[in-house]
Amino acid sequence: MWGTWWAWDARLTSELILFFLYVGIMALEASIDDAKRAARACAILALVGVVNIPIIHFSVEWWNTLHQPASITRAAKPAIHPSILIPLLTMAVAFKLYYVTVLLMRMRSDILEREKHTTWVAETFQARAVK
Repeated sequence: MWGTWWAWDARLTSELILFFLYVGIMALEASIDDAKRAARACAILALVGVVNIPIIHFSVEWWNTLHQPASITRAAKPAIHPSILIPLLTMAVAFKLYYVTVLLMRMRSDILEREKHTTWVAETFQARAVK
């Protein structure tokens, strides 16, 4: 299989479907002028795409696939040596914390952008300017 640019593997194919859903969400959002209607339509399409997540995860167990089964979350013990497992888990936790921080900052920015003509936003910025 090495050197093959594409194989109809279960995980690869389900990831391709997820990619198409992602591109579809971006195209759908760009095609609707009203931001609230676009957000609602994209949210519905994203909920449809969430169905694909368990399929991707369990594809290596359900079908004969090229990918190996889980290495970290085995019932007995992880198949990865602790010298690799500890830094891997440390960086995974650090990345998740970074992701949540950036996500909250982006959400705050989006909310302020959408509501910039409301009184509560003006009052919030006036209160901060006084301090």
